Amino acid sequence: MIKLTDILNELDQETAYRFIEGGVQYDDEDGSLLAVDYNFNTPQNRYKVTLYSGEHLPQDQIFALAFGIDKGIFNALDTSQMTGEGNVRAIIKTLADIIELFLKDYKGKVKRVDIEGTDEKRRRVYKALFPKYLSPSTMSKVKIL
Repeated sequence: MIKLTDILNELDQETAYRFIEGGVQYDDEDGSLLAVDYNFNTPQNRYKVTLYSGEHLPQDQIFALAFGIDKGIFNALDTSQMTGEGNVRAIIKTLADIIELFLKDYKGKVKRVDIEGTDEKRRRVYKALFPKYLSPSTMSKVKIL
């Protein structure tokens, strides 16, 4: 059940969390960009965001966005866990800011960023919120699957 306090908290959290760039990976053979990691913390969790070209050929310059709770170096990124933090807008705003910076910092190396929801509810949230937080020029380079 949705609580009024959760809705008010979510509406109040339109500000993105601060994030930092983590590791950058390049292809050893041709030097093409393979992946860039970013990290940010919420009051309850530490998140890792990865933009990677692993599903595509590096020369296609298409990157998939994956994010989830960072459970440490020896654990896989949990991209499907529901945190229940009540801060969806702040998290999506943070992801949007990361995408904006990624496209700016790696201009000429990225043609498109694909964002895929792990379920229908997330896809609807992404389709509703990312266009609000991404600039039109960035949104033209983003595909929500």
